[in-house]
Amino acid sequence: MTMGRREWMLATAAIAMSGAGQAQTLQNRPVRLIVPFPPGGAVDVIARMITTPLSEALGQTVVVETRPGAGATIGAAAVASAAPDGHTILFTSAAIASAPAVMPQLSYDAMRDLAPLSLLGDVPLVLTASPQNGITDMAGLLAAARARPGALTYATPGNGTPIHLAMELLQREARISLVHVPYRGSPVPDLMAGRVDFHLDSANAAVARGRQGQVKLLAISTPRRLASLPDLPAIAETVPGYDATTWFAFFAPARVPAPILAALSAALISVTARPALREALAAQGVEVQATGPDVLGRLLQADTERWGGIARSVGARME
Repeated sequence: MTMGRREWMLATAAIAMSGAGQAQTLQNRPVRLIVPFPPGGAVDVIARMITTPLSEALGQTVVVETRPGAGATIGAAAVASAAPDGHTILFTSAAIASAPAVMPQLSYDAMRDLAPLSLLGDVPLVLTASPQNGITDMAGLLAAARARPGALTYATPGNGTPIHLAMELLQREARISLVHVPYRGSPVPDLMAGRVDFHLDSANAAVARGRQGQVKLLAISTPRRLASLPDLPAIAETVPGYDATTWFAFFAPARVPAPILAALSAALISVTARPALREALAAQGVEVQATGPDVLGRLLQADTERWGGIARSVGARME
């Protein structure tokens, strides 16, 4: 998350909650929360944590519907073309910002066809190293990469994914050359065995593996250290300006009437202010930063431009 984005959040964090009272403009039928990722995955788990309190806030049953595939674009396309009545919400990740560059034939334009509702929060990433390669910090990574350009490898979930683009950004900013090894499944077993050197992983998964000695924790993707992980340095401490934090957010079809959009946005923000839910989300690696639609809209535009530039510079395409 960039400093500018944090300033936007602080400036809009006091958004009025009174819009939640307008939820009666919804019809008396369930609201679908579309998750464009597989069932049982991290995004699906988080979505299901939100359904009960959101149902209470809206006065309507909220049900999760998974629509995985095509880099999270199948579910996004379904919401973009859904009836504009407020009964269909998209819960997705920052992948929505990089999708246009790596999948240029998309049937929708996120900034035109989707209305931002609320950012849920950030998901810090941690750069991990195989315990087999002897690299224990960012200084060691940079020294080894510069001594042997193109010899070290990094694993990702695939070409054109946000993790791939984040690692390309690291190489550009640090002026190093690593070899990309895309995986269709988890690369962690190969990382542990030393068959690949590095992997950028979600913070909670990485920390758990680090504590078990399965991987080495090098640095976190946020611009500064986290209060919850004070001993883990930020990549930016070695590579100034680096920031590859991903995020989760909610969107609706663009043509939903403004009063309903306001009601949905206010309900989402009020729900994520609940201490019990915030604690549960923190356990899933989410740093709650709930904000209104204006902030999310600017974030989507900024990240679309940023990740689009990275993707185009390396010719990244989603497989």
